[in-house]
Amino acid sequence: METQASVAVIGGGIVGSCTALSLQARGFRVTLFAPAVTREMTSYGNAGVITHASVIPLNIPGVLGKLPRYLFNRDPALRIAPQFLPRVAPWLLRFMRDCEPASVARRAKALDQLIRPALAAHRRWAHAAHAEALFHERGWTKLYRHPQAYERTHGERQLWGENGVAFEPLEGEALESIFDGASRHYSLGMRIPDTAHVDSPGALVACYRALFVARGGEWREGSVAGVEPVTGGYRVAGHADTFAQAVICAGPWSNELVRPLGYRLPMAFERGYHQEFALDAGQQLNMPFHDVEGAFVCTPMNDGVRVLTGIEFAHRDARPTPHQLRRVLPQVREVLKLEAPRGEPWLGRRPSLPDGLPVIGAAPRHPGLWFGFGHGHIGLSTGAVTGEWLAEALVSGEEAPSRAAFSPSRWLGAGAD
Repeated sequence: METQASVAVIGGGIVGSCTALSLQARGFRVTLFAPAVTREMTSYGNAGVITHASVIPLNIPGVLGKLPRYLFNRDPALRIAPQFLPRVAPWLLRFMRDCEPASVARRAKALDQLIRPALAAHRRWAHAAHAEALFHERGWTKLYRHPQAYERTHGERQLWGENGVAFEPLEGEALESIFDGASRHYSLGMRIPDTAHVDSPGALVACYRALFVARGGEWREGSVAGVEPVTGGYRVAGHADTFAQAVICAGPWSNELVRPLGYRLPMAFERGYHQEFALDAGQQLNMPFHDVEGAFVCTPMNDGVRVLTGIEFAHRDARPTPHQLRRVLPQVREVLKLEAPRGEPWLGRRPSLPDGLPVIGAAPRHPGLWFGFGHGHIGLSTGAVTGEWLAEALVSGEEAPSRAAFSPSRWLGAGAD
């Protein structure tokens, strides 16, 4: 088999699908190795929000003051499984070290490169995939029950301003534009207009994958156990073909593929839960919102509402423990008229690195092997841009110097995950 322009993309969530499409558009012969699009996918369950506001990494100075609450699971925004704390402690120490203001500002600038063009990149693929109806550009809102909570987030708004994020305050009757009754529960809001939400992320992945196949791409269904360097390129475990290059986009399963090759990336998993509900016919949710003090997100989705929790740190494959969901639902019911739940709670595992930046670029010790994973809670937002960056790198054969903050080489020599 001729392998000069053949590429194996491993992982078919939003990042892998967009990477396969971008490589295909540049003339590569792409084979996508991925399971079917199911409810178990990490890309299936999220808030569906694509927003410029995501330039702010999770580890910011205000996090340090909340550390005691986090460690004792007193804050609904974060839960650490007690038996998992010894294992995640080294990751958390690295995470906390990056809360220093200069580090936050530097990483926000880097994230701006990835997030600013995200919506435009998705618009292009959505148009080609006839998936435009899944996108709704109505904005994204942070809501504050008390003025003190708003004042405590001054640093976030400063970072938005430094990175050109447009935002506008809402109060009084203006809050009713989010949903009927919002002004009774919240004193202030902050709307970010440069935002879209997708009303079914799983359907979007299916549309992108269908476009890839319709354009002549090959999809091999199933999970991948390993990637092996061979003469002339790479071979995927269980398959005889040799590919000139390979791209690892397997999300929370990526470390299992790269570890045998000598890469030990410090990855943790932002486990998160959601559950969907019908909404009372007398109330309409017009745009996604984040209740800052309640630590939950609500997104209009699938003709209902999807309620999402904060982060849980636990072993990736530990059984679901939806304590946070049970904790926030009474608060959600205070502001939204939820009717019957639609199915059981969903659990997702978002792969995250302690600096809050994904790895996008060349494997330092294996020419022709590329990484695109570790996107944490911004995978849907940034999947299309990640795919473009990786495709450009494969064409040129090297990473762009301006994107060095995302290079896998920054973790070369890092300790165990």
